[in-house]
Amino acid sequence: MYRLARLILAGLILSGAVAAAAQTLEKMEHSEALIGLRNLTVPPIARSETTNLIDGGLIETEGYSHMTLNLAAELKGPAPQKGVIGVLLIPDVEPFRRVYRILGLVPATVDFTVSAAPSSGSYVMAGQQTFEVGFPRYRALLYNSTGTSATVAFFAYRTRR
Repeated sequence: MYRLARLILAGLILSGAVAAAAQTLEKMEHSEALIGLRNLTVPPIARSETTNLIDGGLIETEGYSHMTLNLAAELKGPAPQKGVIGVLLIPDVEPFRRVYRILGLVPATVDFTVSAAPSSGSYVMAGQQTFEVGFPRYRALLYNSTGTSATVAFFAYRTRR
C-alpha cells in the first residue's frame, strides 16, 4: 500500500512538472499583444474529463487589463452530435494550479466555446469576446464534445486600457 501511495505521489509530482513546463502561446504577426496557437488537434474530450484536457500552454497577462479571445476549428469529420469545442482558462497561480493538478477540479474563470452540430459544416468560428484580466497568467485547456476530432486555432489579444 505504501509503495502504491508513493507511485501515485510521484505521478502527481511528474504531472505537475509537465504542466509547469508547458510553453506560453506563441507570438503572432510580430505583435507583443497577439498570441495564439494553430493546428492543434483536439480529439473528442468531454469538459468533465479533467485529466485528459489538452494543455494549450500559458497566456501571460501581467500588465494587461483585458484579453480578446477568438477560436476557430476545422472538424475532421461530420459531427455526429451537437457539441462544442472549448477553451478553459484557469489562473496559473496557487491555489488554482494545485486544485487542478492534484484534485482534478477546473476552477475556470473563462470558458470560451464555439458550437458545432451535424448541420454546421466542417468549419466553425466563435465570435470574439473580451474578458477582464484578473491574474498574471492563465493556462489554456482545450476540450471537444462534438464526437469528432478537430484542428483548432486559438488567439488572445492582450490590451492595456
